[in-house]
Amino acid sequence: MTKKKNACILSEYRTDKCASCTNLCQHRIALEGLDGRSGRLGSAGLPKDYRGITLANSPARESQAKNYAIFERYVETFSRGGDEPVKSLYLWSASPGTGKTTTAAALISEWSARDYLGALKRVEQPRQFSAYFLDINELQTQYNLATMTDDDEAMKRIGATIKRTQDAPFAVIDDIGVRSASEAFRAYVHAVINYRVTEGKPTVYTSNLPIEEMANVFDARLYDRIRDQCLPIHFEGKSKRGRR
Repeated sequence: MTKKKNACILSEYRTDKCASCTNLCQHRIALEGLDGRSGRLGSAGLPKDYRGITLANSPARESQAKNYAIFERYVETFSRGGDEPVKSLYLWSASPGTGKTTTAAALISEWSARDYLGALKRVEQPRQFSAYFLDINELQTQYNLATMTDDDEAMKRIGATIKRTQDAPFAVIDDIGVRSASEAFRAYVHAVINYRVTEGKPTVYTSNLPIEEMANVFDARLYDRIRDQCLPIHFEGKSKRGRR
């Protein structure tokens, strides 16, 4: 007998909560792969600790109940057609560990699930790549190491990451607003954001700075464009890291 699986991100969309499914469910495999780390969610670049998080099971849901009521309404807009673009979000708090990144990861899961199920409902082939998670701190570390060691192959991988973030129908850009970055690295981040804003692609930003501070981090023109297409949401409270 096939072993029962752990919770699937599609469980909230089924009346039986996937109780009758197994690890060999074709839809589970399509989204997460046989190993739980590949498939469409694997291509999204989510860090291991954030895989499988949805709005329903998010550890931040209770402490950010007011915000999660907004997110529940927000994900309903994911089914809009091209004439009604999905809005971007700017999740911020001065204190780290309030659930911003956890929530952003949950929104990637929600987008991926709805994108996949929506295609099936329309009798279309679901997209293999529909969302991407970009960790700015990790990318900056890779960039600094590559420039210090003149590693051309590493720079090519960084370029590929930039392109993947630009092309993703839905993206999370985690921890924007780094001020210690070089002008060259800042230009990479600027290029990603500018491209997505220009193309009207929904993006979830997380930051420890209020959105008004982006006028100092980026140029005024890009800040105005981010602000115009973005809903800022403040995460209140103190750090809850270590309680996940």
